[in-house]
Amino acid sequence: MATTETSFMVEGMTCDGCVSAIKRALAAVDGVESTDVNLATGEVKIVYDPARAGTSSLQNAILGAGFDVG
Repeated sequence: MATTETSFMVEGMTCDGCVSAIKRALAAVDGVESTDVNLATGEVKIVYDPARAGTSSLQNAILGAGFDVG
């Protein structure tokens, strides 16, 4: 399985609860292998299988958790 990494700037994160919500939302997307959410910078790095998930599904998961993708 070949994975790729992408990152997004996410607006609206204010606490560790926000970080957890984003991690949970992304973990529910089929094909996501790992996530790294940096509260200080607002950057979310995602390692995923592009054959099973696309960037739009990753962005939609973040949006669905209540955050804006910049």
